[in-house]
Amino acid sequence: MPGLFFVPGILFNIIMKKVSMEKTLLTIFIFLICMMLYWWFLPLKVVIETESGIVLSLPTYPEDSFSIRFIHSVHQTPVWENFVVKGMDQLVLASTEYRSYGVGMPSLPSEGVFTQLADRFMLTNLNRSFKKIPVRVGPEGKLSFIHREQEYPLYQWFDSGTLVNINIRYDYWWFISPWFTQRL
Repeated sequence: MPGLFFVPGILFNIIMKKVSMEKTLLTIFIFLICMMLYWWFLPLKVVIETESGIVLSLPTYPEDSFSIRFIHSVHQTPVWENFVVKGMDQLVLASTEYRSYGVGMPSLPSEGVFTQLADRFMLTNLNRSFKKIPVRVGPEGKLSFIHREQEYPLYQWFDSGTLVNINIRYDYWWFISPWFTQRL
């Protein structure tokens, strides 16, 4: 990284008296401002990983959303859990949608706002915060991750019982990622 060699280079120039102290302080100040701006605007990514490592990494941003879809074990109908990205390690379960009402399905007023639509039920305003979302893959659950209308069938990628973690991280290499992935 160029930044690692920047500060020692300036110190060397000060010792050798090649640069004035005022110019050096200005350069250090500008460097620190640039680093602060870099960290302030650092993009985020959704990371899906197992014990083996990262399987999927997708760019995201605050207030972006994604869903986890699975088949309910009792009702055998699809369930969507909708999450909103709030920041690094900050995920909020915003709503849940499901097709059949009954045992094991949330509906209490203390859990959120329950709405019955023509073809499904919705529970909104859940506002449950998570640092990460751990889920286990099962053959009958058909666990899928949905982001920006693209579906990733996790149940086809992993063996039954595999622990999958979904979390948000900073994308430190955002400026290299598109170039690098295009050439793989």
